[in-house]
Amino acid sequence: MRAGRRVVVTGLGQVSASGTDLDAFWRWVTAADPAPVSTPVTGFDPRQFLTTKAVRRSDPFARYGVGAARLALADAALEPGAVEPRRGAVVLSTVYGALESLESERDLLQAEGPEAVSPNLPVASCENVVAAMVSADLGWRGPSRLIVTACAGGTHAVSEGADLVASGRADLVVAGGTQGRITPVLMAAYTNLRVLSPSGWVRPFDRRRDGFVFAEGAAALILEPLEAAQARGARIYAEVLGSGHTNDAASLVSPTGTGAVECIGDAIDDAGIDPAEVVHVNAHGTGTLVNDLREAEALHEVFGARPPAVSSIKRVLGHAAGASGAFEAVAAALTVHTGVAPSLGTDVEPDEALDLDLITGPPRRVGPGPVLSNSFGLGGHNGCLILGPVR
Repeated sequence: MRAGRRVVVTGLGQVSASGTDLDAFWRWVTAADPAPVSTPVTGFDPRQFLTTKAVRRSDPFARYGVGAARLALADAALEPGAVEPRRGAVVLSTVYGALESLESERDLLQAEGPEAVSPNLPVASCENVVAAMVSADLGWRGPSRLIVTACAGGTHAVSEGADLVASGRADLVVAGGTQGRITPVLMAAYTNLRVLSPSGWVRPFDRRRDGFVFAEGAAALILEPLEAAQARGARIYAEVLGSGHTNDAASLVSPTGTGAVECIGDAIDDAGIDPAEVVHVNAHGTGTLVNDLREAEALHEVFGARPPAVSSIKRVLGHAAGASGAFEAVAAALTVHTGVAPSLGTDVEPDEALDLDLITGPPRRVGPGPVLSNSFGLGGHNGCLILGPVR
């Protein structure tokens, strides 16, 4: 069972194709009409959070991260000065970093020569710069980390942030993930890997599923000790009950399923709950043939013949890669808070071979009880979170 101080989620922030409003995001991912996925970020002005100079010297992935962090802190009704600077921490995730800036400066190099390349690129293109920028923006001098574990990174960031609070090393943590645009070279590579949806639809666990669509944006959660949140009368979305971290230690591309089984089991053990208590699975649910199959098999291995109700917000959000686990942690926290789980839509044709209780049609009332959020990434990295109501 998780040791140390109890950790709760008191703030949520996100930057996505739905904009920056949390309520709009929740309506979008729970009940959007069936449609191909549209992923460009909308309604985000980085100058609301950063100086003109900082915007000019940074890549979009870092700007998204600062924006999501600030939005989450505001949602928690906290100012940066609410914590002593050495007790505030930042744990974020990304993958591929500043691709947009790197390719743009490469084009300048080819067109205009070395003198045209920005001297800001060495800093702007470092993945860790987003954690550094959030720390600097908030004035927090505690732990400041950037995790790169592909599609599991956002989940790992929330888990590690919770561990900092539980252990007493930090009193307030911004945890989450951010993802910039996937540029043409990598898009071509992923197309050749045959995991991107040629139709533009993302259909997790559907018999018609044909791949995923990349998304950009950022999501952040505010984590703090339960006692502190209660003392200030904070709104508490959920408690972080447990987490799991494993690796398949096999293929770097194709999941074995064994690591997922072990990761889910570790998270349940860490939470100190019985598998039967889980009321909903916020699935990794990429909409690819193999990944959805392996995740379904893992759920049956852990939960038996009838796993909890399953859905995936990727059918609307798309796959935000290094930020996907953070977005899904936000959704899991909102499910705990509202008692509503997102739907896979109204046009689902379930893959009967997977034998899952898929949430289709309108969003479904669930709980109250723990929610499992899964993230499985390239390299065989697996991350799982258990969020639940405070008891």
